[in-house]
Amino acid sequence: MNPKVGSWWPVVASNQLGRRPLGVTRFGEPLVFWRNGADVVCMSDRCPHRGAALSLGHVNKQAGSIVCPFHGLEFAADGRCTCIPVEQDTAIPADFAAASFPVREADGYIWVWRGPLPQGELPEVAIHPETQGMRHGDSSGNWNAHYTRCIENVCDFSHLPFVHKTTIGLFKKDWVIQINMQDVPGGFRARLVQDGKSAQSLEFLYPNRWLLRLAPRIMLGLVFAPIDETHTFVYGRTWYRLPLPGIQWLMNGYTRFSQFMVFREDWPIVASQIPGDVLTATDEKLLPSDAPVIAYRKLHHAHN
Repeated sequence: MNPKVGSWWPVVASNQLGRRPLGVTRFGEPLVFWRNGADVVCMSDRCPHRGAALSLGHVNKQAGSIVCPFHGLEFAADGRCTCIPVEQDTAIPADFAAASFPVREADGYIWVWRGPLPQGELPEVAIHPETQGMRHGDSSGNWNAHYTRCIENVCDFSHLPFVHKTTIGLFKKDWVIQINMQDVPGGFRARLVQDGKSAQSLEFLYPNRWLLRLAPRIMLGLVFAPIDETHTFVYGRTWYRLPLPGIQWLMNGYTRFSQFMVFREDWPIVASQIPGDVLTATDEKLLPSDAPVIAYRKLHHAHN
């Protein structure tokens, strides 16, 4: 994945990263995340000395470095090697470094910059303003498909009565739909209209954030973190403004259960789609009801 236009990607939930380094695969690359005081660091999970995984090491809080588990080499937040214990009298070459990446922490996620760096300061991360100040229940899981197919699936209203005929599509027989599209900063909004009335709306912010308004006080949010060409890690949140005792525990359970019940119906179909990356799906014949999918593909093509 080498996009031609740079973007911030939320790829790890903040609560995954504690005191120890966290190793994950994202964008087909092994990455390590670690905390340097109040800051988060993202580096290649490979020691340049002998290729060991830095995520198996530990953080030296006093030095502000991550320590390789193999020979104790230490690397600062910018990737520079700052200590080689068995070579104390040898100057460390300037290019003896682990690859590091721009990273931010915001809205409960850790974000990594992918693509060319802009001139000057990096932009702010894009968040859904409606969710700010809301509480949420969490869930997460792996989809065996390219992230673009996963995103398109949740932007598609018209598959509901066919794929989800026993769950969320149960009462959508003989479903003829109209979709109103609207551009928003960084993405689009798709509003479903039935019988002349607005039914529900979804919002997508490029590159991988999706939000569905279920009710005035409840929203479902998803983040699609690419693992590799055939796997995507999905973070789900049910955002809510319901001042009830014990609601956090209840919403966590509801989020996990409801998303499992619905997404298990999507998984085999999404995994079956060929090709994986929709960038190369040039022979597919899209319909007017695919308006949100068309909008997503325009964004994806513009950035890649």
